[in-house]
Amino acid sequence: MRVTRSRELVAEGYRPSVVARVAQISRQAIYRTARPRRAPASAARPPADEVEAAIVDVAVANPTDGYRMVTALARRRLRRRVNRKRVLRVMRERGLIQRRRPLGRRRRPGFFRVERPDQLWHLDMTSVWVAEHGWVYLMAAIDCCTREVTAWHLQTRCRATEAIALIERAAAERAIAPGTLTLGTDNGSAFTARAFKAALSDLGIAHRRGGYRDPESQAFIESWFGKLKERCVWREEFETLDQARQAIGDYVTNYHHRPHSRLDYNTPLEVAATWRDGQDHLTPAA
Repeated sequence: MRVTRSRELVAEGYRPSVVARVAQISRQAIYRTARPRRAPASAARPPADEVEAAIVDVAVANPTDGYRMVTALARRRLRRRVNRKRVLRVMRERGLIQRRRPLGRRRRPGFFRVERPDQLWHLDMTSVWVAEHGWVYLMAAIDCCTREVTAWHLQTRCRATEAIALIERAAAERAIAPGTLTLGTDNGSAFTARAFKAALSDLGIAHRRGGYRDPESQAFIESWFGKLKERCVWREEFETLDQARQAIGDYVTNYHHRPHSRLDYNTPLEVAATWRDGQDHLTPAA
């Protein structure tokens, strides 16, 4: 691994600038250290039964999740009911409870009632560290009804051109009819560009911009980015762009099959299938 070998050479006395130039990586990658992974708490005693063993296994495999999500995952694994209070007790005994930061939330103006899939998407971007390029940009859109990630890509630039390409691809793949979708974004330069607004107009997509310095107006995609970083990005060290794309792609695939707390612990694909089944039931036979 180039980053690991470069750090070894610097430790042996070679100059970081020379090592970074020869290895063709950013010098910051040499100084940047991987976030230490939290080691599973050692159990004071072996699990009492199959249920407790499943609780511990799920909690250790998903160290960023709280006891409610661990309960949902344990129920799916065992295919039986698991008491949520028992999950909380077991996680406390074994030191598996995650601390939560107090969030000073504030009320935001505006309200949008989402009543069906493909009615409101949130689109945003975030940065991901890749050794060979430095900061690269992940752009993604999420359906605010089903919580499906409708489109994403990871590029070295984040201009209006990349945003237009993403939305045009997503609209074509999901067969978005003109006048049926509203796209929510922040006030970043890529989303306020004339070319981007013209592209949305051509597609018949309404544009809804959030307030300035108000990330809660993009709460759905901001929350998804936060979980992506906790569960994937901060636990990896990407050397190449292809490696980062592969890891994020695998995460998106698993995310669609993972229970979601705001979907009553159903998965995004299960919720989307429920909507499709309902539409098929309402459609009269030919």
